[in-house]
Amino acid sequence: MPALPYADDLAEDLASMAGEVPDKVSVLGLAAPEPSMVQRRLEDLVLAVAGLRDDGQERLEVVTHQDRTTVWLPGRLRAVGFHASGSMTVHLDQPAFEDVFENDPGDAELTGMLRAAADRIGLPSLVPAEDGLLFERLWRIKAGGDHWPGTRTEPGLCRALGAFRHYVRDLPVYGRASATVELGASGGVASLGVSTRRFADDGRGPVVAEPRVRTPIQAARDVVARLAESFAGMEAWLTPQWFRFGYLSLGRRRPQALLTPFYIASIRVRSDREVSAHVTAVPGCDGRFAPTLTLVPKPRRVA
Repeated sequence: MPALPYADDLAEDLASMAGEVPDKVSVLGLAAPEPSMVQRRLEDLVLAVAGLRDDGQERLEVVTHQDRTTVWLPGRLRAVGFHASGSMTVHLDQPAFEDVFENDPGDAELTGMLRAAADRIGLPSLVPAEDGLLFERLWRIKAGGDHWPGTRTEPGLCRALGAFRHYVRDLPVYGRASATVELGASGGVASLGVSTRRFADDGRGPVVAEPRVRTPIQAARDVVARLAESFAGMEAWLTPQWFRFGYLSLGRRRPQALLTPFYIASIRVRSDREVSAHVTAVPGCDGRFAPTLTLVPKPRRVA
């Protein structure tokens, strides 16, 4: 396997970023989502987003495919639930430049609006009571344009987008954002996403095992070995950006039977041709729970 000339330094730098890591961690069993359960959750979420009561269900149009369920509220929104993971998305039929902000109210107010919207819809109640769904990051969606020939307007704030992270037994579940909320100036929801692997109505889930956690330096050396193989023959300088420990959720089209620990690394790649980022995950424990990523195949999408 090719080696990096500064492999030891890179591994030590990564390990120093891991922070406090537990000695042992629980491997948790996950309930396999049934299509009927995905549909029920999706309908409940649509009604909450649209502000309708349960008796509004007759207005919903539902189509079940092999890998997903689609729900429409004609003229108002479209929602999709994925059978493999239970993930859900909701997009409202709202013009892009409707309900935009006159000015940017600042991080604190935008974050407060996003938290309030999540509470109003009931996002925290979707996960088990012992879990957490915590606000993680704020994004702004802006747009600008040419007002007069040769005159460009300052970008204006169109939407506020908040990301939330699922915590299980005080450990973050990495992967895509566990939930996202997109708001207009009025506080109305423009889109919503839920990608948690554990739901409140699934129960707590069994503890399958409690293996010892690999040390940060062991995991960091695995990361460096992968990088050396991936970038063999390239003249590139690799700089660690962060190294985190937690659970890992696979893509929303992938089934997943277990929630197992991983170390996830982000590496800045700089070469003469480009600057990019490389993210890789390595097992957080040894033994039979380590190869979760390679044992779960990605299903083919069926229309």
